[in-house]
Amino acid sequence: MGYTTPQNWNDEAMEYVNRLTDKINVGWDGEDYCLSDWNLRFLSRMNRGVITPPFKYEAFLDNEDITATLEGYELDVEKFWFALLYIYDITMDFGINAADASKTDYDILVEIEDYLENHPQAVLYLSDDKEIRKSYRYETNSPVILQNLRRFVKRELDKYQEAPQLKVWTHDIMCRNYTESLGAAQQQVLMYKLFKVLFDLLGLPDLRAKKGETVSYSKMLFISRIIYFCRLTTNESFAFDSSSLKGVLKQYGDFNFNQRHPKTYEGGLKLPKEEGE
Repeated sequence: MGYTTPQNWNDEAMEYVNRLTDKINVGWDGEDYCLSDWNLRFLSRMNRGVITPPFKYEAFLDNEDITATLEGYELDVEKFWFALLYIYDITMDFGINAADASKTDYDILVEIEDYLENHPQAVLYLSDDKEIRKSYRYETNSPVILQNLRRFVKRELDKYQEAPQLKVWTHDIMCRNYTESLGAAQQQVLMYKLFKVLFDLLGLPDLRAKKGETVSYSKMLFISRIIYFCRLTTNESFAFDSSSLKGVLKQYGDFNFNQRHPKTYEGGLKLPKEEGE
C-alpha cells in the first residue's frame, strides 16, 4: 500500500498544499510581490527524496483516530497526507538550524558600539558553547583587538547617514549562520498554527459526534494527535486529550516565527494573528 508522488504543482493531490501556500507565504521576484513558490520547493524535495519523516504512509492510514476524523470532516486522505508532509517539512525547516533574523546587522552594530562605549574594560569572548564554559572559550582584553573592533563597528555604521527605517542587513541573509534551533514545544506551536490555517481555509465546520459515534471532531485534539504522530513529542497524553497542547500554546503561543530565516522555505512566513495577539 502506497501513494504516488505528484509530478506537477497543479496535480489534484496538491490541492491542500497549494491552498495553504497561497495563505502563508508571498513570493518576491526581485522587483515586485508574486505568487509563492513554496509548493514547488516542496514538490521538488518530495521527488528528490529528501523529505524523510519518522513516520510512514501506512502508519498514517492505520491511525484510526486520525483517519476517523478525516472521514468525519469528509477530507481527502491523500490530499491531507501531502499537506501533512508539507507542514512537517516547513516545521522542521523553521525549527532546526535556521538563522535568527530578529535583529538586523545594523541593530547589532549599534548594540556593540554602545556596549564598548559604556564598558571600557570589556573582555571579548569567543566560544562554541552558549554557556561559555571556560574550557570551551577564548577570551582577550587586548587593546589592539578591541580597538580594531571599535574601528570596524564605526566604519560599518558610518555607511548609514541615518538609522534605516526598514530592516537592513549589511550582509546578505544567506551569509548568516544557520545554527538556531527551536525547542520541541515551539515546533509544536508552529505545526498547530499551520494546521489551524489549513482548517480555516478548508472551512471545517464545528461538528459534534452523533449518538453512538466514537470519533472526535475536536480540531485541537486532532492537531494534538497529529503532533504526537509526527513525533514532535513523546508525551502520550497528546494522543488522548488536548490539555497538554493547550498548555504549550499558553506558554509559547506568541512566539514570532517570522523572525526566522530557514534554508528552504525562505521569504517569510505569514501566519494570521490569533485573537488577542
